[in-house]
Amino acid sequence: MQELVGKYPEDSPSPCLLPVLKYLLRIRTSITGRINRNLKEIAKLADISVLLSMCCVRHSWASTAKGKNIPISVISEGMGHDFETITQIYQASLDNVAVGKGNYQILKDLLGF
Repeated sequence: MQELVGKYPEDSPSPCLLPVLKYLLRIRTSITGRINRNLKEIAKLADISVLLSMCCVRHSWASTAKGKNIPISVISEGMGHDFETITQIYQASLDNVAVGKGNYQILKDLLGF
């Protein structure tokens, strides 16, 4: 490992330990952008008003997995999280959104608006 790190000078203009990481990040960003554009086109063709994106797709997958009682460890791995606690925090926020939507529906029915 030291031999590999030693190939790159400490005063390198790249903020990355290994400059290739910066290149890989650009590729990932480019691919995500292309997927997001395609998802928006799909939504438009399907007359879906929800803004589709990779983030939306990931969250939908995690929500569906949780609803099917898939273990948190599997959901965490599927999301690419390093720690299950990240997934647990994320899913707790989803629970809050679901509660908010439920409350809205109840109030809507009660108040007739």
